[in-house]
Amino acid sequence: MKLKLAVVALLLGTSVALAQDAGKTAKIEEMLRLTKTDEMMQQVMSQMKAMNLQQLQKNLSPDEKAQAAEMQQKIFDLVNAKMSWEKFKPAVVQIYGEVYTDEELDGILAFYRSPAGHAMIEKMPQLMSRTMAVVQKLTADLQPDIQKLVKESAPKDKK
Repeated sequence: MKLKLAVVALLLGTSVALAQDAGKTAKIEEMLRLTKTDEMMQQVMSQMKAMNLQQLQKNLSPDEKAQAAEMQQKIFDLVNAKMSWEKFKPAVVQIYGEVYTDEELDGILAFYRSPAGHAMIEKMPQLMSRTMAVVQKLTADLQPDIQKLVKESAPKDKK
């Protein structure tokens, strides 16, 4: 009889833990939906692709540009296949579940459901786009300095 009670208690405890995990998972999934995380990932990938293509095509002939664009498309197709949101989402849900408590998720969800939270979500693509433009300019401005450092550190020919 004691064994049966222990098994029942263990099963009930496991059921409660799974229900809590399911509730927390539901909160995380709602947060990811509200924040349009999948769309943001797609936007970041598109911006990275455009930046990479622009960098690749500098100082190339038309044929080389076409080859570079074709290779880049193959690489991004591979990356998208291996790192799709459907494949990435379970890991994100797990990480969020490990990092945030139920109470924190409740507060985060309350914010994202609010007008200020909606404004943040709706304006995030614009912020990301403007930020990427600044990063791209800063990176371009660094190129001459980087090339100079590489040239200076290259081994000198002994004659």
